[in-house]
Amino acid sequence: MVAGRWMQGPPKKILLATDLSARCDRALDRALALAGEWEAGLVVVHVLEDASPVADESDAQPSWRRPPNARSLAEMRARADMSDIAGDATVVIESGDPAEAILRTARTHDCGLIVTGVARNELLGRLVLGGTTARLARRSERPVLVVRKRARRPYARIVVATDFSESSRHALEATRCFFPRQGLTLFHAYDAPLALMASDAASHRAQFHEAAHRDAEAFLEASGLAGQPGARPELVLEYGDPDRLLTEYVDTKGIDLVALGTHGRSAMFHILIGSVAQSLVETLPCDVLVVRNPETKPSD
Repeated sequence: MVAGRWMQGPPKKILLATDLSARCDRALDRALALAGEWEAGLVVVHVLEDASPVADESDAQPSWRRPPNARSLAEMRARADMSDIAGDATVVIESGDPAEAILRTARTHDCGLIVTGVARNELLGRLVLGGTTARLARRSERPVLVVRKRARRPYARIVVATDFSESSRHALEATRCFFPRQGLTLFHAYDAPLALMASDAASHRAQFHEAAHRDAEAFLEASGLAGQPGARPELVLEYGDPDRLLTEYVDTKGIDLVALGTHGRSAMFHILIGSVAQSLVETLPCDVLVVRNPETKPSD
C-alpha cells in the first residue's frame, strides 16, 4: 500500500489532474516545481466526462476539415500545453467519472501524490473546491495536494494540523517524508469545556493547555520525532476554535502549506464530508495537503 512508502522519501511519480483550463495553471506550476525538486516523473491526466461522437470517416469533407474526436483533441491540447515546460510528461486521456478516472490513473502509473487545483472563482475572487477535488480528498489512498497559490518558491513554511489521532500521525509522517529538509510546525487547537462557568477561567484553561502539551509530546513520541532536534516540529498549542485559529495563523505567519489528516477524532478532521472540514480546506489561504488514513475505508 502507498502508505508504507511514506517513510521512503518523496514520491517518484506525481499525477497532475487538469481540465486544461487556465485555472489549473497554478497546479501545473506546483507539480512541475515538485517534480524538479524531487527528480520525479510527471503524469498528466485529463478526463472526458461526456461521450463525444467520433468524426464520420465517410464524410465527403477533406480530412483536415473533419473535427477530431474528443479524445484526440484533448490529448493534442494537453501535449501542446506541456511541450515547452514538461516535454517528458506522460499524458493520459481518460473518460467517465472524473474522480474515479484520476484515482485509476494514479494506481496504474504508481503515482505517490495527486496534484489538483481549485474549481472556480466566485464573487470577489473566492476560490472553492469542486466536486471532483472534494471526492479525491475523501477517497484517495494517495495524498492529494490542493493548490491555491502561485508556485513562486519551494514550500518553506509548512504546518501540520493535528488532533493527535492516528490519522493526523499519517499526515505528519507523509509531510516529513515529502519535505525532509523543511522545518515543520505542529498546530493544535483545543477547547476548555465549561471554562466560562469556572471560578478561575484562566486556571481552568491552563489545565487543558497542560493536557494538550502532554498529548502533543506523546504524539511526537509515537511518531518517532520527540527526540530528534532536526526533525522535531515546532509546537503551537492554542485555545479556541480550530478553523478560525488555523486560518489566522496561516495569514499571520505566511504559511505556504497546511497538511491535514482525515478520519480523525475531531470535527475538523471528519472525513472531509462535513461543512466544517470542507470549509476549512476551501478557506485556508494556502495550499493544502490532504492525507487519508490508509487503514480506513474511503467514503463517497
